[in-house]
Amino acid sequence: MDRRQFIRTVAAGAASVAVPLMAAGCTAAPDDDIASLAHTELVAAMGAGTVRAIGERYRAMTPRERDLPSLRAAIVESRPWTSRWFGVRQSVADLVHSDFEHRRTVVVEGWVLSATEARQCALYSLLPA
Repeated sequence: MDRRQFIRTVAAGAASVAVPLMAAGCTAAPDDDIASLAHTELVAAMGAGTVRAIGERYRAMTPRERDLPSLRAAIVESRPWTSRWFGVRQSVADLVHSDFEHRRTVVVEGWVLSATEARQCALYSLLPA
């Protein structure tokens, strides 16, 4: 086998492994539906009314994240690329922890929330009461 054949063989082998992994990671997981992503533990802590008010205010503050599809995409796409491409699921609770760890926070209605929590509140505010 000469060098060109070797390179072609290695490239074809890598593509045959990478493409299915990437395609599998681009599909939505069952827990990526709107209701699951909008389920926030803040409702139990602060009450549904407060969470809805926070969500409405966040949507007013963040024009690019005002509707269900954009909020869902913002949460799902905030997962690390390894999580999205290789199917290693990172829970929303892990995202919240990571947001605080990396100082991705936002102040809404006087509450300091992780970016993920704020987006969850915004999703929650769009769901029927």
